Amino acid sequence: MQLLLKLSLWGLLAFSAPLVLAHSCPLEMYKIDRALSQNPKLDAATLKKIRELRAEGEKLHRQEKHGEAMLVLGSAKKLLKIE
Repeated sequence: MQLLLKLSLWGLLAFSAPLVLAHSCPLEMYKIDRALSQNPKLDAATLKKIRELRAEGEKLHRQEKHGEAMLVLGSAKKLLKIE
């Protein structure tokens, strides 16, 4: 009985993790968009890279590759120096 309960819990956790990441992607994109709207003092090449990373993150999110999307969006946020 305990084994069945443990397996059920692990299964629930395994399936819920992608959902948590899925809901985080839009928030991360919003943070990037908000920072970009404040006209950060960055060179044109860096701003271009941030916009490319943000677009790639959204593309990955739509493809349900949320883990990859979060990594890409995290790179954009690092360039913007935001959390």
